[in-house]
Amino acid sequence: MLKPNIEAALNKQVNHEMAAAYNYFAMEAWFERENLAGFARWMRIQREEELVHARKLFQYILDRGGKVELEAVAKPNADFKAAKDVFTRAFEQERANTRSIHAVYELAVNEKDYATQQMLQWFIEEQVEEEKITSETEALLEMAGDNPSALLLLNEKFGNRQPDAD
Repeated sequence: MLKPNIEAALNKQVNHEMAAAYNYFAMEAWFERENLAGFARWMRIQREEELVHARKLFQYILDRGGKVELEAVAKPNADFKAAKDVFTRAFEQERANTRSIHAVYELAVNEKDYATQQMLQWFIEEQVEEEKITSETEALLEMAGDNPSALLLLNEKFGNRQPDAD
């Protein structure tokens, strides 16, 4: 059985993952409006990954005899000026998600909940990858600046992204 404070923290993390998915949905829509289908595809895959993350936590709570408590998800920001702004927001979101996962992990350590610590290791490793790719993309878009050719080249590159095999 999960301790109530661990259960509450895990439920909060489910909400973070759902909010991230919703934000990526808004980012996907922005890229579609800007006719940047490659970036939109990247965001769609990212959104689907966040839903998988939420599902993993959801199932873990149930597997440990807990109760899933779903909360409302805030309206995402969809007002961007450029592709770089979108990835700046994505990177900030991933960093916030990392901090949240670390807080749940720290709680699990303090509560000596070894199973939850073990489960969260996957999320910790995943966040390293998430932060890396969003940060690198933000840097590439910074280098591209206002060069339409560079933006179109990056759009094509990101359109080739394949979903992870989880």
